[in-house]
Amino acid sequence: MRIREGTRSLVALCAAGAVALICAAPAVAAPSNSPRPPAPQPGIDLELKGVKHGKVRVAKHARVFGTVRPFAAGQQVAVTLSKGDRELKKELVAVKQGEGDAGHFQLRSPVLVKPGHYVATAQLAGDPQVGARSHEFKVKYPALHHGSKGKDVKVFNRLLGKQGYVPSRGRKYSARTGRAVLAYRKVHGMARITRSTSGIFKKLASGKGAYKLKHPGAGRHAEVSIGRQVLVLADNGKAQRTYPVSTGKSSTPTVRGHFRFYRRQPGFNSVGMYYSVYFHGGYAVHGYHDVPARYPASHGCVRTPIPDARSIYNWVSIGMSIYVY
Repeated sequence: MRIREGTRSLVALCAAGAVALICAAPAVAAPSNSPRPPAPQPGIDLELKGVKHGKVRVAKHARVFGTVRPFAAGQQVAVTLSKGDRELKKELVAVKQGEGDAGHFQLRSPVLVKPGHYVATAQLAGDPQVGARSHEFKVKYPALHHGSKGKDVKVFNRLLGKQGYVPSRGRKYSARTGRAVLAYRKVHGMARITRSTSGIFKKLASGKGAYKLKHPGAGRHAEVSIGRQVLVLADNGKAQRTYPVSTGKSSTPTVRGHFRFYRRQPGFNSVGMYYSVYFHGGYAVHGYHDVPARYPASHGCVRTPIPDARSIYNWVSIGMSIYVY
């Protein structure tokens, strides 16, 4: 019994020593089979500046700001600004290093005037899989009135002139611009006032709004629309100058038909007619101090505002046709 007990004690002691040796042995790292994380893929983010609530004010620029990650030396991006299916501007721009792994680029649009849906796109040069597209935006047109001024007014005046009206030149909404807007409103059956709406601005920006001639094949001539109360000086099948007028009231109506100018009278005459051009008997186109915007008021003549009379007088020639209808 004693021998067995001694043997058991010896076995237990050896086992304990073996455990200690195993625990004291240096650890050997197991080989790792985990793959390395992939390199970050290039990506582009686009941001539009100058665009608010999806619109940019007419006659302003939109700016395209882009970020490329990760940045690499020599990167270039093809940036395009389009309106519908038409490319307005396209440039290959260099990417400049920013903070961290970011690179930056930008593009400024042309002055934006025409209505439509605009969008910017960017494509990383050499990698057709990396690109971005901005959200669409439109042009915002303000309402204008006498006293308005700025670059948008300058554009508005230019657009009025292109459609055959006679506004001021430059950045101010003057009385002359107001008369041109009045003529536009008369042509289109709108309220006969001198204020412009955003809708008028937008239509002019789209290249529309000119008076449609009744006699486009008559060469250089004049037309008077009694219904619309406008005088139109026309050439090459288009309205060149469109003015607000006041024709004869119901008791003394303006004669209708085809006539030719036959006499000119510069300056004021004894009854206050200014720079008159006669086309039938005593009927004439002339300036006058009273030209109501809303109704015919003359004794049969075609009254024009005093500031417009002299330029009309100089444009008209003896023998030139005038159609009154």
